Amino acid sequence: MTRLETTAAGLRPTLVLEELIARHGTFAVLRALIAANVKQRRRRIEDAALNDHLRRDLGLPTEASPPRRMR
Repeated sequence: MTRLETTAAGLRPTLVLEELIARHGTFAVLRALIAANVKQRRRRIEDAALNDHLRRDLGLPTEASPPRRMR
């Protein structure tokens, strides 16, 4: 059987995982999965530590509503 897809867009996730495990090994794939999960958690924690001004500049939702403009 010949597979013509060159990207993972047309494949089922199980096939992609099976191919990754076949190429790199179970422990390497598991280690990469855990590292990605830790990185994502760390990023969420870092985002929570920003003040509203920086969050607004980065395009993140702010914790409080912006102050009213005085006329």
